[in-house]
Amino acid sequence: MKILEQYIKEMGNDVELDEFMLKDVQMKLPGLKHKWVGRLVRHKGELESCRSRRDNVIREIAKEVIDTATYQVTLATAQKAAEKHDRVKKIDDEIKENKLIVEFLEKSERIFNSMTFDIKNITEIMKLETL
Repeated sequence: MKILEQYIKEMGNDVELDEFMLKDVQMKLPGLKHKWVGRLVRHKGELESCRSRRDNVIREIAKEVIDTATYQVTLATAQKAAEKHDRVKKIDDEIKENKLIVEFLEKSERIFNSMTFDIKNITEIMKLETL
């Protein structure tokens, strides 16, 4: 959860907007979008990697269970037992964390897309105030 908390703090700084830094934020917006979309894609890849690693660990543990069992165990039963193993639970925790990060990053992408309209609206309000 450390990464998510870091991202939340960093996102707060990136979306901070007032009339004095309006132009700076507008100029940096494409770079900010790129940064956050890049993180989204990386975490989606990491999520898929965790899922693949989870499947491989379950297969390994199930094979160990079948090989060491004193009685005949079906593959389905061995896999079900493997899902309760500490290694699998650790990977499940990584998957949950990555899902939360991906959800956060998908929502942040929408925020950055709407910032263009927010900046335009602020600019229009500033124009009206100067008339």
